[in-house]
Amino acid sequence: MKKLLVIDNLPQLKSVSDPFRLQLLSMLSEKPKTGQMLADELDIPRAKIHYHLSELLKNGIILVVKTEEKNSIIQKFYAPVAKKVVPNIDLLRYTEDEKKKDSMSYNLSLSKDGLKGFKKDLKNFVKKASEKKDKKDTKDYKVQIMPFNEDSEQ
Repeated sequence: MKKLLVIDNLPQLKSVSDPFRLQLLSMLSEKPKTGQMLADELDIPRAKIHYHLSELLKNGIILVVKTEEKNSIIQKFYAPVAKKVVPNIDLLRYTEDEKKKDSMSYNLSLSKDGLKGFKKDLKNFVKKASEKKDKKDTKDYKVQIMPFNEDSEQ
């Protein structure tokens, strides 16, 4: 299982924006399960589960990790492809002006050692900034470090 799946298209984003599908993903992250197992746990019709599983599967959010034959029925066990799913920062960009600089995001090329050092420096900066006494005229921000492409597993 990958550490991170970066969503890079709107159908993928739509497939994970449903609260019920997020619940299914959470249940599948515990251990691989079949549609029937999920239906039994949630006490809802198997057809509803299979509809949502097929949407997640079609969009590359889950995958079939094993199959077993039971009473001449093939059971498929599903699991998420990654531990965490995040949208690409450019996915919801609505302007065509790509030359306009986004002042809130930066692209970095770092080695694994460089990334470790960067994280350490960033952590120290965040700690220092959080300790400041004068909170007047300040805003809260969230900083995330994520790979630019989904193949990176840093």
